Amino acid sequence: MDGVIVINKQPGPTSTRVVERVRRLLKTKKAGHLGTLDPMAKGVLPICLGKATKLTPFLMDRDKEYLATIKLGVVTDTCDKEGTVLEEKEVPSISREEVEGILKEFTGEIEQIPPMYSAARYKGKRLYQLARKGEVVERKPKRVTVHELGCLEVTLPFIKVFIRCGKGLYIRQLAYDIGEKLGCGGTLWDLVRTKACGFTLDEAVTLEELKEMTLEERQKLVIPMAQAVKDTPTLVLTGRLRWWVAMGNPMVTTPAELGLEEMEEGTLVRLLDQEGELVAIGEMKVSPQGTWTCHPRRVFHTS
Repeated sequence: MDGVIVINKQPGPTSTRVVERVRRLLKTKKAGHLGTLDPMAKGVLPICLGKATKLTPFLMDRDKEYLATIKLGVVTDTCDKEGTVLEEKEVPSISREEVEGILKEFTGEIEQIPPMYSAARYKGKRLYQLARKGEVVERKPKRVTVHELGCLEVTLPFIKVFIRCGKGLYIRQLAYDIGEKLGCGGTLWDLVRTKACGFTLDEAVTLEELKEMTLEERQKLVIPMAQAVKDTPTLVLTGRLRWWVAMGNPMVTTPAELGLEEMEEGTLVRLLDQEGELVAIGEMKVSPQGTWTCHPRRVFHTS
């Protein structure tokens, strides 16, 4: 079984545990998720099955969207409500306009220090392994992108925000940093991922719902690989061209053949056979003479 199933994760299990449950329910040997959700979080958790696990690098770079509720006046060691409270402060009267002004400072390309309770590595060990021993180590900031950060509601001590970001952003750390800027501390209290890697909650099913279905009903929920990358420029391979590309060979093409007026080098292309099956993901390159070629980055069907 090759494709993507979108799970509406509920609070409690880890993302890895959800993947294992899905793998057993769909009776497949290979499965992997497209971005961790913390145990307390809920929402979109896309899981690649079978050959679709090879799509991971082409889907992971896509934006994610969240609804986050931050409780001001509380700081915990994990930066979320499941951690141990380290500090409590009085929350001053803060207007929505003041919150929106602070949020602008966290919009765009920013530097973020990974929280101690994270899977980032320090000298070969996961940070959370050190944190559980009570150790705190110096972490280097990394650059992440926040495309949009808006205030939806202020009901003190809670504020609710919308986030659209690239990969690598720690929402828990963002909640902490926003609280620090507001001068009273903050902790992530609730988190819903509404979109990830091109998939939305409308396509998602809970594990409980999946358990109640027959295997045939579960299989119908699996999004085919070609559809999982449907918003990518597409070229249909005919005749021996399909075989040529399936063997990993580049092919000459043009932006016009992909339905594009112009194109940047490095653009990814969805290469389909005449039945609509995904043969390969290609990458466009241009020669000094201006000739465009599509080089297969990952081949899925070689026969």
